[in-house]
Amino acid sequence: MRTLSRNFAVGAIALLALPMSAITRGPVNATEAVNAAEDSKTAAQVWADAKAAMVQARSFHVLGHDDQQGTDVTVNLSMSPGRGGGSIQEPGVVMELVLAKGNVYVKADEKSWFKLTHSQSTAELVANRWIEAPVTNADFASFAQLADSTKFLGTITAPKGQITKLPGTSTWDGRKAVVLEDATGDKLYIADTGTPYMLAAKSSGTGGSLTFTDFGDAPMPAVPTNALSLPGM
Repeated sequence: MRTLSRNFAVGAIALLALPMSAITRGPVNATEAVNAAEDSKTAAQVWADAKAAMVQARSFHVLGHDDQQGTDVTVNLSMSPGRGGGSIQEPGVVMELVLAKGNVYVKADEKSWFKLTHSQSTAELVANRWIEAPVTNADFASFAQLADSTKFLGTITAPKGQITKLPGTSTWDGRKAVVLEDATGDKLYIADTGTPYMLAAKSSGTGGSLTFTDFGDAPMPAVPTNALSLPGM
């Protein structure tokens, strides 16, 4: 499986990181109580509260899409520390993913595997079968980052200039939200009252977006059985 194309996983990781990288990484105080409405705080305070809330969440669900260099990539994933999964799609590829107990499990049809491996024999061998590999396997390590909330949140580091808090509040999926915007126009929607979770992120450049739901209660996929095991590399 050394011929496995990593562009698929890397592209999906870029999707997850892109809208969020608009926000400068700030200090996180996981024990800080959040009482005041977020619209009464500075942009830096709102961001710190949101990052802390996401770190504290036991799990959450991410649904998003983005155009990566002309390729539309879509993710539908549940995440928690070391456990998660769901589906990833790009044109010609649909892959199911599970992360559990230090192992990555992936499954795709023959057409998808051929596009990823460029090998018909490999595609026929593993089509519609769960493939299991430890997260140390270089060909599958990138997939682990897509389902691990700790790794995902750790990618939110790259600033894009000054961030500002837009005046007033907005609404996202029926919830009152504070909106942060960076110099490029990327926006992050954060719950104004209650726990200040990140509700959504929108990229101004590509039209990509991420939506966050099911905080603390995201459904986790079952761990596959009878998977074809690959060694670590």
